[in-house]
Amino acid sequence: PGLTSEMTAIMAQYDIRILDIGQAVIHEHLTWGILVEVPGDKESSSVLKDLLFRMHELEQDVSFKPVSKEEYALWVEGKGKARYIVTLLSRSISAEQISHVSAITARHGLNIDNITRLSGRPAVEQSIEQTKACIEFSVRGTPPNLDDLRQDFLAIGNELGVDIAFQEDSIFRRNRRLVVFDMDSTLIQAEVIDELAIEAGVGDQVAEITEFAMQGKLDFKESFARRVGLLEGLSEEVLEKIAARLKLTEGAEKLISTLRSLGYKTAILSGGFTYFAKGLQEKLGI
Repeated sequence: PGLTSEMTAIMAQYDIRILDIGQAVIHEHLTWGILVEVPGDKESSSVLKDLLFRMHELEQDVSFKPVSKEEYALWVEGKGKARYIVTLLSRSISAEQISHVSAITARHGLNIDNITRLSGRPAVEQSIEQTKACIEFSVRGTPPNLDDLRQDFLAIGNELGVDIAFQEDSIFRRNRRLVVFDMDSTLIQAEVIDELAIEAGVGDQVAEITEFAMQGKLDFKESFARRVGLLEGLSEEVLEKIAARLKLTEGAEKLISTLRSLGYKTAILSGGFTYFAKGLQEKLGI
């Protein structure tokens, strides 16, 4: 405690201008960085000696690196580049996941400015099934093709079994007030039309059409009409039975209740069935 105050107090004696500053603490290990401008008439002063001496007294390691005006100018120009946020969500974060995500950002011309842990600190003895881990990368640059970048993230997310979100970092990202959810395989762990098909005895046929649609081999409207057509004659009485067995996706209730407590509006936008969407709306307070 007080380290930042002590260091800047020494700099204040020499009219030092702070250009950039940042720190990170990981398990009681502090990394502290600061970019400063030393006035021309103070360049030959003892500011570095004073800082080194005090750091040595505090048993801290310190290093200095001069920055040329040209290097600084390039750094300043960097602030005009687009910024993006890459969020990685998993049961636990592995080195492999970070390696792949950071490789993709680099390959698409993005440089990582910051990495922040958003989730709580996991207990070592806690089983992975009970843990949740989330980290956020703040990246900067101009990707040549955003669609290719997103496709790479989607592919590696599927391969590693993690969720990766990619979004532009802007004032609009920070001030959103509406969160809209898909229903099937998002809020609930099922495709309602598949559940209806099981009750109608045509589960395999409907699942096959669904798979073709997911692969892009069938237009959505056509696939939907074909699947619903197979449900002809199904009794309305099965709706309540199916609704009772639909399982919510893990964390859905907590997420929506938290969003509501923070004043967000929530909604369901679905190509599924109104009966089940209204049931979820009432259950979750959407």
